[in-house]
Amino acid sequence: MKASTIFASVLAAVATAAPTSTVTEKRSSLDLGAFNNFSFANQDLQYLLAINGFDLQAFAQLAAFNNLNIGGFQELFVGNSFSLNDILQLQQLALLAQLGGLGIFGNFDLSALQVNVFDLGLINGIGGFNIADLIDQSLSPQIQAVIQQTQINTVVLN
Repeated sequence: MKASTIFASVLAAVATAAPTSTVTEKRSSLDLGAFNNFSFANQDLQYLLAINGFDLQAFAQLAAFNNLNIGGFQELFVGNSFSLNDILQLQQLALLAQLGGLGIFGNFDLSALQVNVFDLGLINGIGGFNIADLIDQSLSPQIQAVIQQTQINTVVLN
């Protein structure tokens, strides 16, 4: 018998013996209104959502079903700033949403996971740099057109 056949047989046996749950229970309630219904108040962040297609449904499900504490992301949705800190938070959100969408977290309890703890130390002032100042305001109509043309899915939790 080949080693690959033995390995595949062992994995199949382990997979069938592992306990599974087909019912996903909602572990916590999530106030979508507190997060602006997962729509960014800032036009530039909304534009980045439109062109990158972040899966905010998967992100919200991590909060509702896996106990991910997303309270630190609230200002990202309701605030009207576009700073380096906002970009770093958006990157964390995108990564968590992508991993959640892949199902990597399964039924893991993510309440102990610490997000938004990126510390810039002595250069912390740079995090508040307003990136919006670098964007030519004449591009605003084009940015708005891209946002309007892109279908952004509504987040719904069952």
